Amino acid sequence: MPESLDDYLNAAETAARRAGKILVDMLQTAIVKEKSRKDLVTDADVAAQHIIHESLIGRFPSHRFVGEEGTPGSDGTVSDLIPDGEWCWVVDPIDGTANYVHRLPNFAVSIALVRDGQTHVGVVYDPMSDEMFSAILNRGATLNGEAISASGCRDIEQALIAASFPPNVQRTSIEVQQFIEVLVQAQSIRRLGSAALNLCFVGCGRLDGYWAGKVRSWDIAAGALIATEAGACLTSRDGTPFSLSRGDLTVAASDSLHRQLLACLNVHVQSAEG
Repeated sequence: MPESLDDYLNAAETAARRAGKILVDMLQTAIVKEKSRKDLVTDADVAAQHIIHESLIGRFPSHRFVGEEGTPGSDGTVSDLIPDGEWCWVVDPIDGTANYVHRLPNFAVSIALVRDGQTHVGVVYDPMSDEMFSAILNRGATLNGEAISASGCRDIEQALIAASFPPNVQRTSIEVQQFIEVLVQAQSIRRLGSAALNLCFVGCGRLDGYWAGKVRSWDIAAGALIATEAGACLTSRDGTPFSLSRGDLTVAASDSLHRQLLACLNVHVQSAEG
């Protein structure tokens, strides 16, 4: 019998739960290494990715697999790694590794199924709260099986907005200036440490907006689908169509809020270019 997107979603949810159990079991004992300055990895990342690969490729051996840990030659984008027309699992075994290392309960397993640059299935699982965010393209998004939707917030002065900074951010980085601009305009701002969960939180209304400048495909492939399927407006940071290969995004609960957030983010970009 031919496989369906429902089969893929069920497999992704099962793999995410298996990985999540590993993360919880290793939370107190994980061995930490530094891949580069401020960029951490643990043996739990590796173990979780291994079980996800075993679960998914064991069931769908014709599929490709791109993961944050142990994907040779990967620069964090999927466009050059997946031939057109092929299914590929894009996986982050721990999105929010710094939180995990410090035992701060805001990290997740992210699993997406991508073909031709489009995510068709997305799963983000928070093992600490046992929350499973899921989506299938054009079929809406759910949290533990119940439909979710973005908040609909239209005014930045009433919005709770999150941001992600790259590990090597400097005092003079444009991201710092953008953060200050949004801080002044928004009701409040957060830096929570997990791009995948930030996108899901926009999707379920816990956040009203989120932006990031330099994130990897595996951080956002699943969460971006969940957010948009929940009704959020998503583009690249300059307002052009969102692309997994670019590594930047702006997402908001309504078109109106999205325009206001983009205006804040682009003030200092335009000033720098001028």
